[in-house]
Amino acid sequence: MPTRQLVRAYIDETGDRGISASASPYFSFAALLITDEHEAAMRAAMSHLRRELKVPPGKALHWKDHVKVYPRRQYVASTLAQLADVKIVYVVVEKAAIPAHAGMRRDQVIFYNYAAGIALERLLLAAKDWAGGSRDLVVKFGHVRGFDHRTTCDYFKKKPQRSPDWVPWHLLRGRPTFEDQAKWDGLQAADQYAGMLSAAIRPDRYGGFEATHLLAVRHQLRRNGRGESRNYGFKILGNEATFTSLPWWPSEGL
Repeated sequence: MPTRQLVRAYIDETGDRGISASASPYFSFAALLITDEHEAAMRAAMSHLRRELKVPPGKALHWKDHVKVYPRRQYVASTLAQLADVKIVYVVVEKAAIPAHAGMRRDQVIFYNYAAGIALERLLLAAKDWAGGSRDLVVKFGHVRGFDHRTTCDYFKKKPQRSPDWVPWHLLRGRPTFEDQAKWDGLQAADQYAGMLSAAIRPDRYGGFEATHLLAVRHQLRRNGRGESRNYGFKILGNEATFTSLPWWPSEGL
């Protein structure tokens, strides 16, 4: 049997895993999926952005450090919007909607690993349905400082036995790894997509939302055959109305 072509997934997070009143209202994963043959173009785009935004050599491009103001955000979004043969997948956890009895409320390890598992399932389904035929999937998560990712690896080992039969675990090539963002352009790109999401769904101090950048890359969201991103490129763990009622939310859906 011939070897399947490859798609690579790079995943970063936005928000924290805390549940207290001072914690972020959402925790989200942002994943960039890109075909092996278009990886070089993505890397060139990220190198260009680091030069233009004057990121010091050897440092990662971070949304919160280097893309703080609107013109920079607009520039990053317009650059990444031009990437070809990519899919974006978001998994958003609305903390207020987590049941009171759920382990996610009392244990940040359970919280992170559960959300990461949902994201991994979405990525495998995207690889299965890739245009031109199913592809094998290589996955890299951004390393979270102070978090023991061995627990996540153990969780991922058990998940195939607990998942529905329609999740194509056979497409996963090797095990997901947790990497230093500075070493991988794809993780830095995922950080930018995570930042665009955060700006769109978290209000600023005046109650406003900055959705322009997310909408600029909207065409890259994974969609079903009817063009819907819900549960495909935009997976909500919470109340859909929290997001569909946002003032910028497109009437036809994201």
